[in-house]
Amino acid sequence: MSRNAVNRNKRSPGADFAGSHQRSWLWGRHAVLETLTAARWPVLELWASSELPPPDQQRVAELAARQGLRLQVVPSARLQQLCHQPDHQGLLARMGQFPYADQAALLTAARKVTASGSPGLFVLCDRLQDPHNFGAVLRCCDAVAADGIIVGLTGQTPVTSHVARASSGAVNHLQLFQITSLADGLQSLRQQGFRAVAATEKAEGSLWQTDLTGPVVLIIGSEATGISPQLLQHCDLQVGIPMLGKVGSLNAAVAAGILLYECRRRNQKGASE
Repeated sequence: MSRNAVNRNKRSPGADFAGSHQRSWLWGRHAVLETLTAARWPVLELWASSELPPPDQQRVAELAARQGLRLQVVPSARLQQLCHQPDHQGLLARMGQFPYADQAALLTAARKVTASGSPGLFVLCDRLQDPHNFGAVLRCCDAVAADGIIVGLTGQTPVTSHVARASSGAVNHLQLFQITSLADGLQSLRQQGFRAVAATEKAEGSLWQTDLTGPVVLIIGSEATGISPQLLQHCDLQVGIPMLGKVGSLNAAVAAGILLYECRRRNQKGASE
């Protein structure tokens, strides 16, 4: 395959980077192929190593052509020079801004879930700042088929290449809603019949004794300060995970995984009884 384009890159004049230039690079065979296949997150540049096996080059070329992307085939050393990562696995993409949905879309999604009669499950992230932690939370959300993830405009790490890689590609299959006021968004979901459940080690109620059946919005707080007092006052209940060892708490992603599976387990148990 030549180094010339599959097609010219169709990019809008005002396209923005996802954070800094360095943070906008997405590398790794699985991560890049998953993103190209999903075709949701805009790709601004696409690079492949000349050492990539021909079948893989052909697959990338076909995916690039569908999106009107120019595929640049260069020596492997050039990819490492661009992203400063030795584990690029022969594929590299420079990403645009992640396409979040807005609050209007969140309400539409909530109404759709309510109308379906299924026990809805949304996750609200309150100022998660560690990209790897956020990505791991997204991976858990995909594992339980959560209906959506809600984040704020400020104090929250955006979706970057590090988040995408930590999510193992799950970010391409989830509905992420970015809204101005988390408190207002939470109230809107409560008006649709969802219970707001705060995950906090300070809760008096234990996960083992808490009723988590029915539509739930699970709130995961900041790694440093937990859930804000403003959000806590809008919660229907607070729940803690029993800690049987010497450590007093779990990180956000581990806690989210335990609570999300417990929500699903309780609802499946209720449906079978």
